[in-house]
Amino acid sequence: MATDMPGKKGADTCIIEAGPDAGLRLFLGVSGYSHAHPRHLRLDPALGAPMQFPAGWALIEHPLHGPILFDCGYGAAARAAMGRGLRRVYRHVLGACCPAQADPSRLLAERGLRASDVRTVVLSHFHPDHVGGLREFPEARCVAHAEAWRQVCDGGWFDHLHAQIWRELLPADTDARLRKLDVQTQRPLPGALAAFGCGWDLFDDGSGIAFALPGHATGQLGLALTVAGERVLLVADAFSRREQLDALRPPPWWVHLLAIRDSRACLDTLQRLRRFRDDNLGAWIIPAHCAATLADWQRRHPGSVLGMVSADARC
Repeated sequence: MATDMPGKKGADTCIIEAGPDAGLRLFLGVSGYSHAHPRHLRLDPALGAPMQFPAGWALIEHPLHGPILFDCGYGAAARAAMGRGLRRVYRHVLGACCPAQADPSRLLAERGLRASDVRTVVLSHFHPDHVGGLREFPEARCVAHAEAWRQVCDGGWFDHLHAQIWRELLPADTDARLRKLDVQTQRPLPGALAAFGCGWDLFDDGSGIAFALPGHATGQLGLALTVAGERVLLVADAFSRREQLDALRPPPWWVHLLAIRDSRACLDTLQRLRRFRDDNLGAWIIPAHCAATLADWQRRHPGSVLGMVSADARC
């Protein structure tokens, strides 16, 4: 599969954004959840402990390019892996739960979609709660940052352990199906997105613009969309709870050691996202694990959240 960007535009030419009505529909999916104490994120203990973090992903229904996924949550492969060896430690420490009824392919079936209907899966990064469902979509092409894939291919056992890369979750033909986004093919971002530097026009029409979100994981990507006239940023694990955008406090050192690739880059990304929020009132910034943001999206767009969203959901 080709790894370059479509079209022949120069590297210094800004990406052109799609108009306010690109015809996209956005559904947020939840394929399980994990838990953490507020102090792990330096948040107010009054938020409750333990806090529940949905394992979020997104379905974008594109009028030209069909169903597109941004990540794919946990799935059957991740559920099986968490029953073996060191993966059981991950499940225990995070209180991770991913019941079969929340597998992404099952949730898509509720919308009348087959797994084979999914044409593209954009992978923000390769942590198990973002790629665990990938085997359910064997016909989709994949998109990821070239540096993230290089770490998957070249990293050793300890590097993969620290980076939370579980190779067994990835189909054997991932490389053949993967479009790799690299610095040679990125272009300056337009308008309000310029604060994030450069990015990639995934469909050469401005309807899906990928951009780097450094810090949490090597090569982490976000995705900018326009949905029903509203600007939406899907920002994966740039932060976990929206309160972190206001606090701008780094988590404890041991959380950095265990879960963050580059603490300075992580804080810089948070600052850029906060500036974007403050300069673009009404825009949506949607991280993968914020239950409050999910609830707000559901209120704004009824029926647009797939899967478990209640605070008392159980396996």
